[in-house]
Amino acid sequence: MTTAILKGLLRGYMKSLFDEGVVNDQFNMIMALKRIGEPDRAVKLIEKYFADGERIVSELSRHIDNPKPDFCKLASLAREIEYKSTSIGAEQVRLACPDVIKACDEKNKKNFSRTLPWLKDEFSNTRNKLAALVKMERKIVRFERSQSSASIAESSN
Repeated sequence: MTTAILKGLLRGYMKSLFDEGVVNDQFNMIMALKRIGEPDRAVKLIEKYFADGERIVSELSRHIDNPKPDFCKLASLAREIEYKSTSIGAEQVRLACPDVIKACDEKNKKNFSRTLPWLKDEFSNTRNKLAALVKMERKIVRFERSQSSASIAESSN
C-alpha cells in the first residue's frame, strides 16, 4: 500500500469523525502539527488525552455510589475533562460535560448519577474512534520511515 493511499484513507476517516460530530476544527489543528515537522506529536497528544480522560472518568465513577460525594471535587474533575476535550477537539465529550458540571454545582446526586453515564459513553466512543485513527497514523509513519530507509539504502549502493 502506498503512502498516498494510506493518507487518503486517513483523511476520509478524519472527515467521517468530523461529519459525525465526534471531533471539531480544534482536532484538525492538532492533526496539522504533523505537517510542520512533528509526525508523532498529534498521536502523543491524543494518547495523553486518553490517559487523562480515563483517569478522570474513573475518579468520577468512583463517587457515583458515595452517599456524600464531594461535589466540589467532582465539578473540578468534570471541568478538567471538559477543558481537555475542548483542547483536543473531542466535541462529543465536551458536549456531555456541562450537564455533569451543573449536577455537581447544584449538588444534585440524582442528576449526577443520570448524566455521568452519558459522559462515560461519549468518552469511550471517542476513545475507540480516535484509537483507530492513531493506529492508522502510526502505520503511515512506519511506512514512511521504511520507505525513507529503503531510499537511503538504494542511494548508497
